[in-house]
Amino acid sequence: MKINIQNFQLIVLFCLFSCEDSGAITGSENVTEIENVSFSSVVTSITENGLVADGVIKNDSQTLSISPPWYIECQFYYDDNSGNTFLIGGESITINSSLSPGISLEWMLEYLTENPENYQNFIINDLRAYKH
Repeated sequence: MKINIQNFQLIVLFCLFSCEDSGAITGSENVTEIENVSFSSVVTSITENGLVADGVIKNDSQTLSISPPWYIECQFYYDDNSGNTFLIGGESITINSSLSPGISLEWMLEYLTENPENYQNFIINDLRAYKH
């Protein structure tokens, strides 16, 4: 059986794209951000194993529930002594319950890292709720 170069290239491209991880990538633009939510009481801390961000999310809609599954994510950053900002990584959690209008939910994201004490002044950004 003889395969020409164009067919071979198409097969390779198909394999590459069909093997792509369809899981959530923090910061991905291929999701639908949930509107009418607000984040409050966001606090960061360091544990023995990682960096933690926790807080409260509220469904500000007066009529629409957020149906499961849905997700909360953020990115973790730190500033070095020269004022440069570096991305440490991102984390997300899956929420498997509905959030009715006007109801709040406590959440926590933990980014595991080997030396969390190296990031004493870490910050979070890009905090959002989304659906696939």
